[in-house]
Amino acid sequence: MTNKLYLIALSAVLVGSSCSKKSEDAPAPLPTPVVAGPAITGLVQPADAVRGVTLTDNITHQTISTAAVDGQTGAYYFDALPTGTYELFYIKNTNYIPPRQQTVTVVAGKTTVVPPLTAARSTATLVSNGAQLPLGFIDLSIAFDGLNPLRPSCFAIMLSDKQAAAAYCLYMVMPYAVTVGTYSLNATQTYAVFTENKSGVYDSRLNPPTVPLGGTLIITAVENIAPFPRSVSGTYSFTATSPTTGASKIISGAFTNAYF
Repeated sequence: MTNKLYLIALSAVLVGSSCSKKSEDAPAPLPTPVVAGPAITGLVQPADAVRGVTLTDNITHQTISTAAVDGQTGAYYFDALPTGTYELFYIKNTNYIPPRQQTVTVVAGKTTVVPPLTAARSTATLVSNGAQLPLGFIDLSIAFDGLNPLRPSCFAIMLSDKQAAAAYCLYMVMPYAVTVGTYSLNATQTYAVFTENKSGVYDSRLNPPTVPLGGTLIITAVENIAPFPRSVSGTYSFTATSPTTGASKIISGAFTNAYF
């Protein structure tokens, strides 16, 4: 009887020890994530127009954060922000004009929803000696005109078949102060340079006597009101001459919503 009681007591001790060990070895439950601070959310269409959004302080103009844009939905999101007023700047993809910057104010405990924004697409045509050239890249150049550095007061619209290792590229130069109107393409601030891998460089300011003006640039629309971005639309037609061979090309086309 004594032995039986001893075995029962020993079994109870072992069971209790085992239970106690399991309790000590069990991992502590993970804390529930807490979303801190107010947030900003928004949507840009088309979904592939913008690749990122930069959030800056509207007083110091310092960048606070940058959010990626969902390439499928166009949605973006900022979380855990201090209350205050911010500026949103949109980083465009190729062949688009970014939406205008937005001013947003966030308050404690709330999500600020930016109204849906639409990015305009840039389009253009380019014809060389009667042949339509496909264009896959429409963008801005602020440093180079195809031959030389640009004047600080000017920019160039670039039209080419692709962004890198292009077979051909047209640089349409004009002043930042451009307005609707007609411009000669052999002037100091309005001219065109066409580069082509197989035949060299052609400049609208170098013309045979039969084409004294080189051609014309007709600006049909300008969006140049702050807050930026700015855009310009127009048509062009000119004769450009090679400075090395003297050969000429007749170039024409149009562009719509070109970013500058």
